Amino acid sequence: MALWVEKHRPATLDKLSFHNGLTDHLKQLASSGDIPHLLVYGPSGAGKRTRIAAVLREIFGPGADKLK
Repeated sequence: MALWVEKHRPATLDKLSFHNGLTDHLKQLASSGDIPHLLVYGPSGAGKRTRIAAVLREIFGPGADKLK
């Protein structure tokens, strides 16, 4: 049984509706294949985990969820 949060979390960068400039920049990085080291910071609940998970899915495909 999945948590409600995990069930309704946006799965792709296209479904994220906040910080559009950052989302566009991450899409460009993912499509270019040249990903630098990233430092992600912000307050609790800002969407850091969701955004990084979406970037990983963009790069590695849907199988990125299975990796630890």
